[in-house]
Amino acid sequence: MSYVADSDVWLIEPRQYGVLDRGREFWEYRRLVWYFASDALTSLYRGSALGWLWLLMRVLGPIGITGAVFGGVLGAPSDDVPYFLFLVCGMTTWLLFERSLIFVTRSLERNRRIIRKVYFPRMILPVAFVAPAVFYLIIVLLILAGTVIYYYRQDGVWYVTMHPRLLAAAGAIVLSLVFAVAVGLWTSVLQLRYRDVRYGLRYFMPFWLYVTPVFYPLSLLLSKVPEKYHWLISINPMVTIVEAFKWGTLGRGSLQPASIAASLTLILVTIVVGMWFFNRYEAASVDKL
Repeated sequence: MSYVADSDVWLIEPRQYGVLDRGREFWEYRRLVWYFASDALTSLYRGSALGWLWLLMRVLGPIGITGAVFGGVLGAPSDDVPYFLFLVCGMTTWLLFERSLIFVTRSLERNRRIIRKVYFPRMILPVAFVAPAVFYLIIVLLILAGTVIYYYRQDGVWYVTMHPRLLAAAGAIVLSLVFAVAVGLWTSVLQLRYRDVRYGLRYFMPFWLYVTPVFYPLSLLLSKVPEKYHWLISINPMVTIVEAFKWGTLGRGSLQPASIAASLTLILVTIVVGMWFFNRYEAASVDKL
């Protein structure tokens, strides 16, 4: 359905499934992205007595506990930088990916009453629902900046400096968002049909976290895994994304061309096939609500 301004009428047209047609349709309804994004963001603290402070606690609390356990009790290595700073750098892109995927997975389900009554490009919802995760990202970046300043005053060392490699860190942030949406195109549709998808995802994500070098250096993971299985590590896109952010901010980390190529290829395939899957099955899933 589209509005013809010259004749002041609504024109009903058959739905188009081509990539360019869906892209044009998404652009026509682009203003809805902000509407759904703001609603998803306010839902984080709606009804909470602590308000925005609750969001800060939800980020700082787990990072602080993890830092105390892995850095203080277990003495995990950190590539010759303070462990808490190493941990915050590792958690930045991972937290963005994890939170984005969880919110995107529930994007269609949370708006099922609207999508049953009013038509708009459903692709808007997975894109809009990364907004809460972006807010988490802002909080983590503020924590990272405060940590850098703290260790500069304590050690007299700027562990993060202005350098062109910071572009790699920015690229890692973008890739984590793209990958989350790419996977979310699958899980959001499946969540409409099988309500336990998000619960299964919450159990699966911790396992994914522990095989990604967030709490420890990649070198430690490679030393513990037999060499013949290193290819399994290379095809985990989050390994490349986390390492790229560490390398861009701290100058630490390992970036191998083969691993970068494999990760980018997998992300591209996931989002292309995910768009096909979403466009093919979201309408049928909505009809079954």
